Amino acid sequence: MQSINLNIESDIYEEIKKGGIDIQKKFNEFLSQFAFVDDGYPSIGTQEAKRRVAESVEHYRQSPEDFTAFNEKYWDELDKIIDEAK
Repeated sequence: MQSINLNIESDIYEEIKKGGIDIQKKFNEFLSQFAFVDDGYPSIGTQEAKRRVAESVEHYRQSPEDFTAFNEKYWDELDKIIDEAK
């Protein structure tokens, strides 16, 4: 097990103490919301990222037909689908 130093404003800390809140439990609940899972892709450096972006931009310039056209209604349509699924 590792330790984390957490700096909390004094007034907030006093409220936590008064409320009997279990900081460790709350912090664990907070962290459990995130997926700390290896996605299987190796990390890349800045130079490699810049190279990939430059290649992608050049690909787009040379062959824009290879890319999907921007749909301005996409988010509205997605929101509608989500609302209907509720």
